[in-house]
Amino acid sequence: MLLPTKGIAPRRALLTVGAAVIGLLDSPTTVSGLWERFSQATSQTNTNDKITFDWFAMALTMLFALNVVSYDSAGQLERRHVPA
Repeated sequence: MLLPTKGIAPRRALLTVGAAVIGLLDSPTTVSGLWERFSQATSQTNTNDKITFDWFAMALTMLFALNVVSYDSAGQLERRHVPA
């Protein structure tokens, strides 16, 4: 699931989806706001692999586990800067 396999295309791997999500998180937003940004960005690509909300949520959970995103004091998602 995290990486592409025989059954999971590279564009559906959670690391790929997470990278797209973190790229869209340029300003603090809610989960639903980020989902709207993501679904608009992916609808412009011409692929048959639609990313559903549950797959988006798993990618977001992975980003929380990696400590890449967090909630700010207003309850919105924000990108964290993780030291190398």
